[in-house]
Formats: sequence, C-alpha cells, structure tokens
Amino acid sequence: MSRLIVVSNRVPMPDQGGPAAGGLAVGVLSALEQIGGIWFGCDGRVAGDSQTRGPSIIERGNITYATIDLNRRDHDGYYNGFSNNILWPLFHYLLGYYHYDQEQYEAYERVNAEFAAKLVPLLEPDDIIWVHDYHLIPLADKLRDQGVDQRIGFFLHVPFPAFDMLRVLPVMQRMLEHLTKYDLIGFQTHNNLSAFKDCMVQGLGVDLDG
Repeated sequence: MSRLIVVSNRVPMPDQGGPAAGGLAVGVLSALEQIGGIWFGCDGRVAGDSQTRGPSIIERGNITYATIDLNRRDHDGYYNGFSNNILWPLFHYLLGYYHYDQEQYEAYERVNAEFAAKLVPLLEPDDIIWVHDYHLIPLADKLRDQGVDQRIGFFLHVPFPAFDMLRVLPVMQRMLEHLTKYDLIGFQTHNNLSAFKDCMVQGLGVDLDG
C-alpha cells in the first residue's frame, strides 16, 4: 500500500502534547493513522544560524514526524512576510493589510525549494504527497524540478480570490503556474473552485473545463 506524505507549514509534534484540535491536524492525523506515512514541515523553532536544519525524525506507530528548523531571515520573509502579510490578506479580500515586498516573495520561493530539497530523500516511489495551504503553493513545482513524479495533491484552507483581486499580486502568473504542477487541487467551496478556474483562464489562458 502507498504511504501518505503530508506536508504542512507547521507539524504539531507528539512529544508536545499531540496535535491541536483543529480541522487540519485532526483530519491529517486520522488519515495518517489509517494509512501510515510521514508528516513533514516545521516544528515552530527558528534556527540561530544561516542554515536550515533537519529534518529531525520522530516515529510514533506507523507515523513518522519529520521537521526542519528555518533560519530567522527565511522564517520572517516566508512566513511572517509573504504568507501572512501578502497572501493571507489578499486571499481574504483585505487589501488594506496587503503590501507587496519582493524580498519576501523571494524568501517564500526559497523556503519552498528548501522544503522540497529536505523532503526528497525521504520519499519512496509509490508515495502519495498531500500538500496543505497557501504557505506551500510552489512546493509541487519545486519537487518536480528535483525529479519527483509521484502524485501530488494540494488543499487550500482559505478562500481563493477572484481574478480582479489576485491580479494585484505582481507574481500572480507565477503563482498560478505553480498550481499547474499538482495532480489534484481541493478548495473549501464551489465558489472558490470557480474563482480558481476563472483565474486560470484570465491569468494563464488555460480553460480547465475545455
């Protein structure tokens, strides 16, 4: 049977009291307990030097928790910056909180590439990879660049914005191109799916219904 490889920005570690009672943590843990596999991401710690450290491995039953520590510069640019100061307000239609910063975008791309580099050695040929949320939109693209041909799915846990909102992002086209590298993408609502399809048509000229 194929293993499930779950990738999320944050991994709630079992030696820290187990996952928080949120929808993502509960759903992921249930799936991993049934199928077995790896939960990969950050554990919340920030490395003091310039290098990304890890992965650190903890085994609990048929689940492997694999975590990395980001350095302060990358954590601030990728997480506090592009993910939460740019994508989060944009996806929630809160332009008053949106301010684009090119260095934060570069950190976002760099950290996703680092996630991919650290994850690839842990993969097996029949693995199914399941990526979560806006922090990791480029991850499939970064994995494909490293030769990964396993099936990769993505689920977005926030709204997907309409084209007229998304187009304020200078790297909109690049973000949409990243999403084309997934085999399957899931959204919270039909409206989010419709917005995504419209963005693909208007942003990339790709008609997913055609």
